[in-house]
Amino acid sequence: MNVWIALAIVLLILSVLAFISSRNAQDTRPMFLWGFNAMGPVALVYCYFGAGDISHKALILILVGLYLLRMNIVLTRWYGNTAASKLKEVMPTQQVPWLAVMMVNIFGWLYCLPFYWGSQAQGPWGVPQWLAIGFYLVGTCFHFGSDYQKRRFKQDPKNKGRILDVGFWSMARHPNYFGDFLIFVSFGLLAGNWFGIVAPLTNLVQYFADAIPKSEKMAEKRYGEAWLDYKRKVKCFIPFIF
Repeated sequence: MNVWIALAIVLLILSVLAFISSRNAQDTRPMFLWGFNAMGPVALVYCYFGAGDISHKALILILVGLYLLRMNIVLTRWYGNTAASKLKEVMPTQQVPWLAVMMVNIFGWLYCLPFYWGSQAQGPWGVPQWLAIGFYLVGTCFHFGSDYQKRRFKQDPKNKGRILDVGFWSMARHPNYFGDFLIFVSFGLLAGNWFGIVAPLTNLVQYFADAIPKSEKMAEKRYGEAWLDYKRKVKCFIPFIF
């Protein structure tokens, strides 16, 4: 069995489980849980079949493992504070199981594709690997830090109905998305070649074609003029720039 057949089997099984779980739950949470967590088995498959050095495979598995640990905290304990939890208000219920299948395959085939080349890498870590660690650390700071700040803000009853516009959220309207993008840049760098760009590009398309427009539409509906004022003052994605 080669790596692509193994991946197809793994992702087919995960897709079926994601479909059934999301259909039974009638909620968006399983959709995201299955999508993100598909990265774990896929990374393991690449590293099992890859002919690279153990140090390169270990780096892939450590970065993916830490990322999934944080994402599972956000998607379980902090889910109610995320924009993802509000999607069920604007999304037809019958779409959720199919979107779960789509997410499993997007994460499995596109987001994880750089690991194919990363798991083939030989020799000591070079510039791409060290850059990947740097981008990963900065991305984690923005991604997890802004989500943690949002959770603390939402827990304070005095902030009910207020827009979070301090800390990370004074730098950009979606600092958590920006941090996530940097993490996928780091995953792309692990490929050690230009093919790795598929991961961050997929991430950008997902955010600007789907997540950000939906999030901003819901925020404008909820906060009205206050959101429009915040939107005029604070950049969308890259802190202070764009």
